[in-house]
Amino acid sequence: MRSYAYAIVVASIAALACFACQFASSDLRTGVDAPDLGQFETAGVADYMDHRCGSLDCHGQATRNLVMWGCNGLRLDETGLIPGCRASGGKNTTPEEYEASYRSLVGLEPAVMTAVVQNGGQHPELLTFIRKARGWDAHKGGALVTPGDDQDVCLTSWLAGSADQTACANAITETP
Repeated sequence: MRSYAYAIVVASIAALACFACQFASSDLRTGVDAPDLGQFETAGVADYMDHRCGSLDCHGQATRNLVMWGCNGLRLDETGLIPGCRASGGKNTTPEEYEASYRSLVGLEPAVMTAVVQNGGQHPELLTFIRKARGWDAHKGGALVTPGDDQDVCLTSWLAGSADQTACANAITETP
């Protein structure tokens, strides 16, 4: 009789666990809602960030929380690649490098990134990388953007879901 009761308890716990797992997997989210990877690459957001933030003495170091990969700094696979961009005799940023930079950026604060993206880019200053770029938080590189300038618009329009290509192109040539 004792083993029968034990078997019922074990079976009940197993059934409950299966139900809970099924419920959890269908109703709870995992991951991060993030701006579009395609826009990060094609609209110029990544190129601006690589150009402005990806040098080897800044975010082009593998030891940083935010790592930017690309032709202006750290390369994902240096085997056979000449450092630098095509204009300086090297190879332009690869799709794998764009994706690695994207994952590094959106993975910094996944819950905050999700909140900003789900709210259409409202309050981008909730993200540390925006506050640091604006000089609102301590940043070794100092203030890099001013709210509303092309550099800021490049980043914040991407967070809002529609990267401003003109602002991103202009951002590469602007000085803070």
